Amino acid sequence: MNTAAVSCTESATVIESSRIMRESDKERLTKPAANNATVVSAKKRRLSKSGKDVRYQHPEKRPRDDTTALSPVIANPSAKPRMVSSERLVKALHSKYRPYFTEPVSEEYTVTLEYPGDSESFLLVWPVVKTGHSHEAEVEDKDEYNPITDLVRTVYCIYENYLTPEQQQLLGDEAHGILRNLNKHRNRRNGPGFVEAVKDFNRVIADLKAKGELSKNAKALRHPNYDLACHILYQVYSRTVARQADALNNYQAFSNNVYGEINPVLINEFITKTKINSHSVFMDMGCGIGNVVLQVASQTGCEAYGIEIMELPCKCAKRQLKEYAARMKAWRLPTGKIHFRHGDFLDVGSSDMYQTLKRADVLLVNNYAFDWKTNHSLAQLFLDLKEGTKIISLKSFVPKSHKINQRTFHMPESILRVEEFEYFSEAVSWTNNGGIYYIATVDRSRLKPFYEGMYKESLQQS
Repeated sequence: MNTAAVSCTESATVIESSRIMRESDKERLTKPAANNATVVSAKKRRLSKSGKDVRYQHPEKRPRDDTTALSPVIANPSAKPRMVSSERLVKALHSKYRPYFTEPVSEEYTVTLEYPGDSESFLLVWPVVKTGHSHEAEVEDKDEYNPITDLVRTVYCIYENYLTPEQQQLLGDEAHGILRNLNKHRNRRNGPGFVEAVKDFNRVIADLKAKGELSKNAKALRHPNYDLACHILYQVYSRTVARQADALNNYQAFSNNVYGEINPVLINEFITKTKINSHSVFMDMGCGIGNVVLQVASQTGCEAYGIEIMELPCKCAKRQLKEYAARMKAWRLPTGKIHFRHGDFLDVGSSDMYQTLKRADVLLVNNYAFDWKTNHSLAQLFLDLKEGTKIISLKSFVPKSHKINQRTFHMPESILRVEEFEYFSEAVSWTNNGGIYYIATVDRSRLKPFYEGMYKESLQQS
């Protein structure tokens, strides 16, 4: 099963990445802010009993007594959240990278890229894997993060989403102008030409920022579309989780804790089918590293919750949330109201998330690997859901043989009206094949005749 995972083990990679991030936090407190220029959903099952709710809110909206819960997201509430730069990420694993351009560039192969609300530094290197004994035998390692690809995609995301047609003309297109130069010099591996194209791009973006045009365009954008959200979440994932992904494979096979992901393309379909919007409350029951929660919140601006029983993935979700908050600020986009909790979604007595469950509009339960007992316990919780709540699942909570009658109308399955949908290849991590998912809607109207019958029967008996 293909899985993405996160680790807090003692691997050298994790230790080095953690050291770099700690140094980054230290530098942010001692230096003035510098102008630095496929995602996946982690699904798992029930969660541990303890745990704090970790959320991100804008500084002016944070309750004064909530600093403990917020501290894992932003260590210093008064400090501006800062991104983990591409340069810092690559330096942590420098042995895997080589200079990309055959014509050398100065300044240690580093460029800065302007964002709508910030900037980020990139090293002009690429990940390589050896196919022989010489440098000529090195080819791109497509499984590793490529900073140049990230930079170019970021340029196009800004071009396509933040600029009006008139403003796009300042950058040209594939046939002429700055965009053509960027691609031409990248393909020809001409370092000085590529750096000059990035500087030209920065001059245009900086000018539009100074005039307030990008801020106005960002407000009109409101929420990122699917493609932009995927790019931002890819940036978040690559800087916080990707280096530790193998550790999430450490689970007991065929257990309720088997780790699997629902991929972004299917999450986007869930958003459309259930009509999640900025007024909705969404909950992912078994959120893993939090990718689904972040994608739904970013694309819709809804109030989004994730609960996860496994400690390691939940730590990664909180780490992603911190980077997500900084990146959304750099893109001048709202974060949505996001909460992560480490806990067991079946242990309603010890979790205040149960109150959230009762007001949720949409629930996601990746119950593909759940046993019958867990699914049955989950169904009991659904009795307290409000009318119209939608439950997305990979297995149906209602058997096809279920019939509503005098013996079954009190069962949780009887309040669920189920629709069946097909998903296609590469929609989930555990198989390349397609499959079926289900959306159950809480609908108690079908039980009305049975309750009326009981009432009439009680009158007759009295």
